Amino acid sequence: ELFERDLILEIRGSKMERRRAKKYAEGVMAQRTGPVSIGHDSDDGDMTMLHVPQEAVGFVTGRAGNFLRSIEEQWCTLMFFCDVGGGGGRNKDYEKLAIFGDIR
Repeated sequence: ELFERDLILEIRGSKMERRRAKKYAEGVMAQRTGPVSIGHDSDDGDMTMLHVPQEAVGFVTGRAGNFLRSIEEQWCTLMFFCDVGGGGGRNKDYEKLAIFGDIR
């Protein structure tokens, strides 16, 4: 539950549901201010990592991220490009796309 006026996000559920919700909220907030870093311990069985060729990143993202957001809504996922394990510099050939959600 989000209390916008107080800037408080209340997370409820099982221990795993709370862990995932916190991870998702932190990813969304980090995405708004710069690159998202994903730790090696971020996979709770809900993460798929794809290597997207550099020349396809713009297409996958879409204008202002609209294509990614539409896929997220259609498939009930959370997606963002990220650095894994605090590795810093990006590979010039591809970017890593993290997809969080149930496997279908």
